[in-house]
Parts: sequence; structure tokens; C-alpha cells
Amino acid sequence: MCLSTVYAVKDTEKKPVARNVASVTVRDGKLVFTDIMGRATVVDGAIERIDLMDNFIWIREHE
Repeated sequence: MCLSTVYAVKDTEKKPVARNVASVTVRDGKLVFTDIMGRATVVDGAIERIDLMDNFIWIREHE
């Protein structure tokens, strides 16, 4: 099973937004990251990069 960590990227900084993410969906124009325990984290942003080998997702939050 591949679980990922979601990071919000701003300039050169990355801050973790969600860990152990098992699925990503778009609902009402927002990103929904659901972790292995079924907890959802909703973010108004866009995916910048997904790396499944290193298990991370970079997003850029909308301002």
C-alpha cells in the first residue's frame, strides 16, 4: 500500500498538511485528502506535483 504525505508549498518552504494519505479526490473545486483512518483534510488549492515513488504530494494553496 502506498501512503503519501501532502505538503503545501510556498516559495521554497514546504509544510505538512496531511499524512498517511490513501486517496485524493476533488469535491466542489477543493482537494480532499483522506488518510488511512478515513479522516478527510479539505484544502482549497491545486496539485503541483505527485511522486508515488517517494510518497509525497505537493500542493499550492489558493490565497
